[in-house]
Amino acid sequence: MDDDTSTAQAAVQTQSERISVELCTDAGAWDAFVERHGGSPFTTWRWGDVVESYGPERYYFVATVGGDIVGAAPLFHVRSRLFRDKLVSVPFASRGSLVVDEAYREAARDRLSELVRTLADVLEVDVASLQSRDLGSVESFEHRQRYVAYEVDVGEGPDAVWDEMSSSRRTHIRQAEDDGVRVRVGEDTADLRTFYRLYLQTMRGHGSPPHPFRFFKRLWDRFHGDGTMRLYIVEHDGTPINSAIDFAFGSWVYHWKEVSDYDYRDLNGGSLLVWKGLEWAAENGYETYDLGRTREGSGVYMFKKSFGGDKVWMDDYHYFPDGEVELPDPDQEKYELAKRVWRQIPIPVTRVIGPPLRRSISL
Repeated sequence: MDDDTSTAQAAVQTQSERISVELCTDAGAWDAFVERHGGSPFTTWRWGDVVESYGPERYYFVATVGGDIVGAAPLFHVRSRLFRDKLVSVPFASRGSLVVDEAYREAARDRLSELVRTLADVLEVDVASLQSRDLGSVESFEHRQRYVAYEVDVGEGPDAVWDEMSSSRRTHIRQAEDDGVRVRVGEDTADLRTFYRLYLQTMRGHGSPPHPFRFFKRLWDRFHGDGTMRLYIVEHDGTPINSAIDFAFGSWVYHWKEVSDYDYRDLNGGSLLVWKGLEWAAENGYETYDLGRTREGSGVYMFKKSFGGDKVWMDDYHYFPDGEVELPDPDQEKYELAKRVWRQIPIPVTRVIGPPLRRSISL
């Protein structure tokens, strides 16, 4: 070990000894910290309020030095007999994990990850997962990269974004506009119900149980008023054919949930929808548009790739208290029969029986 390495480790040890870890009760201080230090809307206090109202137990821990927050760990205990008990940061979103002040990066990370391990042991979960943030080397956690995202630079304006797209994607967007497809911004809960009807169709098509409407209504109530949550409705001749929810936070816009009516797929509403989200972000001073995580090589991956941007691997960290267990993966072959069965269930029935299952999946 050279002298520089020894000095750095000593500095981290000294910082670590100054750090206290405690449950956070100050929503304002929490939100100010996560926004200032690269958090996402999914690590905010209000996201936690919505998730907690859905069933999972919330544990928001902070690392502090002299009363000042230097790290945050948004954690949720998700109980499930089918999909394993988990401690997750965070459920129902792709951007969670620890948020740390760069000045205390390693020390805060180490103290908070130690807390995660302890809490996982106490709760007797099967796995604790920190999702989609590069934390470096974390003791006792397994580092995996299962998903990728495309992050589009929108800071140079809409023309620059347009030029970075593939020519075929630009053609699809023009065709959608020529065919009379239009995109508008949703303004009320009636529009949110339009989104939800398309969402139910989409989830059944995926063979996956849906969230209840109240989950989206609570998000609307907490995030829409200040403009953080943006709802898009795509229509053709007055018929809704696509919809999406984006979250604008800090200098980023996150493309969170996109749904569609499969019967209208040839109208390229999805292409126009994403373009309008990118265009708005570019025109309103944002720097990055996150197209969301996906599997490398999938059809969705190729769709997102065509909008340009940088391919980024998502860094997940998993701690297994009682030895490694298989992580649930909806793409695994063993789930195919369940998916096929689910696709045959009438939508009104999936709306009733789906939410309890969805709550325990945490994806």
